[in-house]
Amino acid sequence: MKAAKISIRDAKPADAGELNRFIRHIYGDSDHLVTKASEFRTRPFRQRFWIAGKASNPFETCLVATEDGKIVGMLDSWTDRRARIKHVTTFAMSVHPDRERRGIGIFLLNEFIKWVAENPRLEKIELHVHADNTGAIALYEKVGFTMEGMRKRAIKYDENRFIDDILMAYWPNSSNVETQ
Repeated sequence: MKAAKISIRDAKPADAGELNRFIRHIYGDSDHLVTKASEFRTRPFRQRFWIAGKASNPFETCLVATEDGKIVGMLDSWTDRRARIKHVTTFAMSVHPDRERRGIGIFLLNEFIKWVAENPRLEKIELHVHADNTGAIALYEKVGFTMEGMRKRAIKYDENRFIDDILMAYWPNSSNVETQ
């Protein structure tokens, strides 16, 4: 059996239906996301506008990982427009459960880090990760993210089980980092 080739590219409005199904599946399958499947109400028609908005904003992106033409992962970023924090971008990433631990996450991250490093306004990447998502934490640390803080008991799972929310960051052009 031949191994499938993973491609990373910008999402296109034509991806809206498939991306919408992917997101619904991820929300329904993962315990490590804040949004539940029942809370995701975006329909493919609106998803097209969301993708187009990302594509037209030079400080945000939505990347998709495809395998044999099907979406198997995504990473989307958002950036605040306020002057004092517009140098920071935040992202969320997910990989289809059937494709985890096959390098898709690191491909997405490396492409995103390269995109940020080439953007003259963006200097810092942030993310939030559930403290019990040890696989994701290990991946982020592998590419150079470090823990900057923790929101204790910020995430409440069903049955009154609380999880800490870890804030991690990465400076793609570390020479730009000033210390106090």
